[in-house]
Amino acid sequence: MLIADVYINIPVKSIAQAFSYRVPESLAKLSAGWRVLVPFGGRDIEGFTVCVYPADRRQEHGCSYPVEKLKYIKAAVDEEPWFSPLMIKAARWLADFYLCSAGEMMRLFMPGKSGLKIQLQYEAVPDMEDNMLLMVDVYRQAYEALLSAGPEREGELRRQLAAEGNQDAAAQLDNILAGLLKHGVVRRVYGASHRATESRESYLSVEKPITKDDIEGLDKRKKAQRRLLSWLYARQQPDEPLAISLKELQQEGFSRAVVSGLTDSGFGAVRQRRVLRDSYRDFAATGRVRELTAEQQRAVAAVDEQLASGGHRTFLLYGVTGSGKTQVYIEAARRTREMGRSVVVLVPEIALTGQVVQEFKGYFGGDIVVMHSRLSISERNDAILRVRTGQAGVIIGARSALFTPADNIGLIIMDEEQDSSYKQDESPRYHARVVAQKLAELHGGVLLLGSATPSLETYYHARRGDYGLLCMPQRIGSRQLPQVISADMRQELKLGRRSVISLPLQELIADTLARHEQMILMLNRRGFATFVMCRSCGEAIKCPQCTMPLVFHRDGRLLCHHCDIQAPVPDVCPKCGSPYIKYFGSGTEKLEKELAELVPQARIIRMDRDTTTGKFAHTEILDKFRRKEFDILLGTQMVAKGHDIPSVTAVGILSADSTLNMPDFRAAERVFMLITQTAGRAGRGDVPGRVVVQCYNPGHFAVRTGIEQDYEAFFREEMKLRKALFNPPFSRIIKLVFQHEEEEKARQMAEKLKEDFQREFRDNPLQQAAGPAPAMMAWLRGVYRFSLLIRTGDIESVLCFLRRQGVESDMRVMVDIDPLTTS
Repeated sequence: MLIADVYINIPVKSIAQAFSYRVPESLAKLSAGWRVLVPFGGRDIEGFTVCVYPADRRQEHGCSYPVEKLKYIKAAVDEEPWFSPLMIKAARWLADFYLCSAGEMMRLFMPGKSGLKIQLQYEAVPDMEDNMLLMVDVYRQAYEALLSAGPEREGELRRQLAAEGNQDAAAQLDNILAGLLKHGVVRRVYGASHRATESRESYLSVEKPITKDDIEGLDKRKKAQRRLLSWLYARQQPDEPLAISLKELQQEGFSRAVVSGLTDSGFGAVRQRRVLRDSYRDFAATGRVRELTAEQQRAVAAVDEQLASGGHRTFLLYGVTGSGKTQVYIEAARRTREMGRSVVVLVPEIALTGQVVQEFKGYFGGDIVVMHSRLSISERNDAILRVRTGQAGVIIGARSALFTPADNIGLIIMDEEQDSSYKQDESPRYHARVVAQKLAELHGGVLLLGSATPSLETYYHARRGDYGLLCMPQRIGSRQLPQVISADMRQELKLGRRSVISLPLQELIADTLARHEQMILMLNRRGFATFVMCRSCGEAIKCPQCTMPLVFHRDGRLLCHHCDIQAPVPDVCPKCGSPYIKYFGSGTEKLEKELAELVPQARIIRMDRDTTTGKFAHTEILDKFRRKEFDILLGTQMVAKGHDIPSVTAVGILSADSTLNMPDFRAAERVFMLITQTAGRAGRGDVPGRVVVQCYNPGHFAVRTGIEQDYEAFFREEMKLRKALFNPPFSRIIKLVFQHEEEEKARQMAEKLKEDFQREFRDNPLQQAAGPAPAMMAWLRGVYRFSLLIRTGDIESVLCFLRRQGVESDMRVMVDIDPLTTS
């Protein structure tokens, strides 16, 4: 008898440990890493085996439960382990670091975080015809329907009852099932099916070689069949059977009837085969072989030397915008593939995936798979199968691509490594950089972090020698960085100009259009107006779940960009009843409207979350803009990252310093990076770039150094503040958010942990706790929230302390290691 320890695939903190199950004889092949279906809490659910051992050794593995009381594993989901030993090791380490369960981490290694769709069904209990409840017609009809059909979902049962003419039973089915369950006449059962579906196609298989005699011997009246046979004869290769899809034959003008006629004549057979979907198959390759600059050659050589040594190392590729970092990625990936090792390429936004795929396709062709959340689970499963069967070795995608179950990863590339999109904002709140470092370490591979504005933590470690530092300070072709000027919006207001678009930016727009060039405008907001407020009492219309202001959109909706709550615009103020409702601020929709009035001749396309809901919406918008179907690309931060469009000569940045007043230590860093990265989209072709930065505080060092595109000056200034306040990179931060329906209890929970922390570390200057204070969303979905910040110079000791406090399993405490915001 074998026992298996199984992590349950439920993202609930309180279910953190592995549970023991008996392994049936039919599944004796199970080992660590299998996905299985197990009974849990009255239903069947997916789990992951992490250890399988003989029953007589269960005490050694911490299982003291009597064997006869252990439940059996019901089924295996796959025909082989999904998780390799290395993947399990990575998941355990990450779970330990991020104070969550290993099961929570393991589910990240699967598309959609689950391989099964669990379905609730109802089953009739046999021999219950004498039950008093069944004397009522509608109850008897439902029971008999289940008895004859077997387990059914509620919807299917309702349709069956209606089809049999039992309309009353169908209409009252909710109450009927509740009664049948209560009396034990019907029971709940749980079915499981794979969430992914296989794509299959029909093809013509001709295994015997076709000869000219075969063609001549075919009835001359069968002209279409003779033509198809001749076409096949020309396509066949020596010692290789023909296998042509019916779709391809149809495109060549051969109907299904012609194919069937040929097979009836004894030539081949129509069969079925699985087709692995590739949504990016038709993307054109734009990458071409380029001669590397001296700076690029040095960077590639350093990575190549490390790859050859076989040891783990992290490099920072610090290169200005337009310096050719992508070409370094391609060369490093090419050499890694030549060694037979896999490559993972991460981009911060799905919007950048298409561009990177097109660049890499010129070198790697079909050796590429793409992984991101806009693809269906079936598409992602097909991509994983291509990786696992060795059909592809270059994985490109957003942060979730890190969890593709690939073997022997030699190189992980993180482009725009400073980007906040690499941090997951729901549990487990991992940062892709930490995951990538651990995976590179376990695989003995290289992690290559690339950026024109690296995060201060990364640059600090590179300057200290913890990472290798590869610098590329020049643009390709010795092109100059764009000329950047600021527009002081305070002066605009003093001069009576109330437009969202300043006079210097208006002049840049007009001049760019007159030259028949293209430009990008970036506004870090979505929607038509930032918020809606009552002019009588000053009340802003807020989200009922998180109390943040709702954003007005031109289609008449108020949306919460945190909770996705929708609400109509009120006719009167919900607080005072005043009809004087006013829209304040500017969003991308409002900017688009103002632009249309300012330059009606301009062709404008908008790219924000509202216009990019489709799978390839980002790529389609950028391709249209790249083909010069539009003059101005307007959008949120997603237009600022990584796009290489040579015809863009001008950039306008609106509200560049709007986040400077946020109560967060990274506010200045975000402003600097936003200005530098967005400005870097201009002047990547032969025409020098020009940029206007609209701001209210042009004298702030983050704005000033951003306009000067001087990273070193910004780094020096910001590091003085970070060191004085014991902020990263001089410390690590852990944010704990305590949640309770009663405000005072939430505060008391936070204060209690702070007292325990201070007692544990006794005023150690390397261990500091701040707060508690109301969280940015102090009240969310009926729960009060208080934040406690821990700054530490020894994170391992703090993690040990928090584990002893039971934080990792406390449903009332949200844990965020290395948070992006402290508010």
